Amino acid sequence: MKYAVAVSSVVCFALFLLAGCGGPTTPDTEGQNLTRARQALADSGVPEGNITVVGERGDPDDLFVCDQDPDGVAPTEPVNIEVATACPEDDDSRKKKRPKIGRRR
Repeated sequence: MKYAVAVSSVVCFALFLLAGCGGPTTPDTEGQNLTRARQALADSGVPEGNITVVGERGDPDDLFVCDQDPDGVAPTEPVNIEVATACPEDDDSRKKKRPKIGRRR
């Protein structure tokens, strides 16, 4: 009976590790040029048919990824990337500001 308990414990632990790690995920390609972004996604296992590119057209080395949706998902999930020759800056009002820390007396 000890052998059955030990084997089931090992199987449960292995399943926990697989579920906990979540497996491979897609990289965040924002800021990369389109050529590098496609290569990074392909290297992570995303099929070419699962990558949708929207935005400006032109030389892939001159287009940059402004947004990727989603990122950090399984490589089997479709990925949309928005490209442009220059990405708009993030809105400052959306950035979190650090609270001011008062001096201790």
